[in-house]
Amino acid sequence: MKKLTKIFSTAGLACTVLFSSISGASATTVHYNDINKDDNFYNSVDYLLEQNAISRTLPKFRPYENITRGQFASIFAKVLGLDVANTANPHFKDVSTTHQFYPYVSALQNEGILGGKVDGTFGINDPLTRGQMAGILTKAYGILLLDDEGYGSIRNIYGTESDYRYANDIYNGYSYNEGQWNDDLGTLEYLGIMIGYGDGNMYPNKPINRSQFANMIYKVEQKGIKDYHYQSYNDLRKQISDLGLSIEDVNKSLEEFLNDKAIFEWADASITSKINGSYQSTIYAKIIAEGEMIFEDLRLIIELKKDNTKPKGWWISVDRYATAAVEEPTTTDDTSTVETTVTE
Repeated sequence: MKKLTKIFSTAGLACTVLFSSISGASATTVHYNDINKDDNFYNSVDYLLEQNAISRTLPKFRPYENITRGQFASIFAKVLGLDVANTANPHFKDVSTTHQFYPYVSALQNEGILGGKVDGTFGINDPLTRGQMAGILTKAYGILLLDDEGYGSIRNIYGTESDYRYANDIYNGYSYNEGQWNDDLGTLEYLGIMIGYGDGNMYPNKPINRSQFANMIYKVEQKGIKDYHYQSYNDLRKQISDLGLSIEDVNKSLEEFLNDKAIFEWADASITSKINGSYQSTIYAKIIAEGEMIFEDLRLIIELKKDNTKPKGWWISVDRYATAAVEEPTTTDDTSTVETTVTE
């Protein structure tokens, strides 16, 4: 199978900015007298300070106190950079328009990131639980939820050949237990954002303390999870198949494209996630650059490009081109453009 790869523009600049702001955590920024440099949440608190999400003047951070839903809203809205000046009133009974946390609660509610209770209150002074935190993070960063098998792959203590997996309080060994946040918790554990306790349980209803909250936010940013690309692998395979190609050619061309290290830092199509309410095979990928791969013998083009109409701002599309010969790309002196030819 002859293929031609053209890279249009690098995505590395955005990644560089993101990680430089994270790795730039300095040992002189954290002023709180209840935090030490060797605390495992020191850099996380430093990151929140850099985002102007927490106070630079208060003497204490109170790392082991539970964080309330109101405190969480204030910090998280600032981390996300939401517009808190122009919001619609969600009319929570316990959050008046003069409340100190009103702008942040309303901004997050307007974005669909969090909601209130059935009694019409927000629970402004209630502690934020681990399950609620997991649900909020998956919504805020558009993280697709793993199915039972996806989560089971990290719970398997007898090797991949066994069909028995170690159970915990969100997973019975074969499938998720009933519970509102179980697939959110399982997904974040899979991604390394949340971890269980020493007994392996996730404790969805357990309050989360301020240092744990800081660590989770920092991990999401540090891993660049908000920039991960997700797309239905099933849909892509069907689109190529609908172009008249065989299943073998469909699988081979997609495998070639997703393994192109000039386009993707990594891409995994073996994960099953929830898309539009149903579980299906999903591409998880971290993108390096826009680019396309042309399979001349199949007259097939697979292209990754920026598309701000899509949830994550990127999209993989497929098409066939006319039988006319494809012009081979040439090298250029423009340092912002890289073009390579690969032939098999």
